[in-house]
Amino acid sequence: MTEGVQRPRFFGAYAHTLDPKGRITLPARFRTFFEDRCFITPSQYGDPCLVIWTPQDYEAFTEKINPDSWDDAATRLRLRSWLKGTFEVEIDRTGRMPVPAPLRQSASLVKEVSVQGVLERIELWDPSVWESYSAQESSIEREGR
Repeated sequence: MTEGVQRPRFFGAYAHTLDPKGRITLPARFRTFFEDRCFITPSQYGDPCLVIWTPQDYEAFTEKINPDSWDDAATRLRLRSWLKGTFEVEIDRTGRMPVPAPLRQSASLVKEVSVQGVLERIELWDPSVWESYSAQESSIEREGR
């Protein structure tokens, strides 16, 4: 990332809706970090959500993938699965972006969407899945104390 360019730090939770064309409008406070495009991927950790990346952060993340990791068959499978699900999409001037049908299906996004700011990325969740996942994480945190 170029020195002097502000790195995105997304935070907060928002309730949004997919329109009939499968588009979502990014929260206004998130739009300032995007020009006219972004990358949308499945979660690289296998979580049941989608991840929106700025082009700069997607590039930075993929540059961290160690070429030596391709020697391991399980890692190759996981990387291929993640990379084949990556889409570069345009964002219109009102902040709308299409969520490709295969990704909507993989994350069970039908109408309502929970938009979560998670530092350098934005996550899109089905609200009921997010509630369940969030409750599960809270339970794990309580047990860990």
